[in-house]
Amino acid sequence: MYRLLYLLACLLAVSAGLYLGLPWWTPAIFTAVLAVLFPVWRRGGFWFAFVAGFLTWGIYTGYLHVDSEGRLTDRLAVTFGVVSGWNMVLITACWGGLTAGLGGWFGASLRRAFWREAKVVTDA
Repeated sequence: MYRLLYLLACLLAVSAGLYLGLPWWTPAIFTAVLAVLFPVWRRGGFWFAFVAGFLTWGIYTGYLHVDSEGRLTDRLAVTFGVVSGWNMVLITACWGGLTAGLGGWFGASLRRAFWREAKVVTDA
């Protein structure tokens, strides 16, 4: 059950970061904090945060692509040598997912490292 709550919390955190206009790297911080709070493994911490970041960034950039009728993304696609604007939307979604996923992995690893240290200290 906590995995579903972690996924929903990551979706909400990444969406809030986009809504507030925060920098692109803030989902990593949000998902790292959430992975420290929720008891997820490192693999789950990465993949659930990746899915949350991928969906949020993909939907957001897809909306911007449709809203601007592809003007901005098509121009950026030519600049970066990508075939179409929809490929830029996919690349942006992957980048957002990777950023959030690495933040979740870091947070889960940090939680595990501190949990091990606390267990070793209490056993001694």
